[in-house]
Amino acid sequence: MDVMREANRREAEGEHVFHMEVGQPGSGAPAGVLDAIRDIMDRDHMGYTDAFGVPPLRARIAQYYRDQYDVDVAADHVVVTTGSSGAFVLSFLAAFDVGDRVALASPGYPAYRNILTALGIEVVDIPATEETNFQPTTAVLSAALKNIGGKLDGLIVASP
Repeated sequence: MDVMREANRREAEGEHVFHMEVGQPGSGAPAGVLDAIRDIMDRDHMGYTDAFGVPPLRARIAQYYRDQYDVDVAADHVVVTTGSSGAFVLSFLAAFDVGDRVALASPGYPAYRNILTALGIEVVDIPATEETNFQPTTAVLSAALKNIGGKLDGLIVASP
């Protein structure tokens, strides 16, 4: 978020900025996606979709998990978001409460830290170094617990 803020500031001052803070700039949408959009627009299917995602898509995702991983996931337990940040917010709200402590790698993906902080969740930094292959270890987690004098309510292990 800091990069985006700085890019916007520079752009407001008249500097030419290529915005590459988020998304996949320049890659364009896949042809199949564009075809599907045209089809929907031709049928005048405009307006809001179900808040949890289009039901046939949710059913297909549930089927994929059954086929690929032999995991039975009910379609009504699948939520489709418009981007990963929306998914992070929903996931963090489901998993944590205000005041909980969640450990994150540092340095790490800033969106996790920003969203957790905005939700009133305390972020506990876990050093990510080359010596630990940028992964949490029991020693690093034990040191973090000792430093905060308490317990963790969660640990986010993800890349980025």
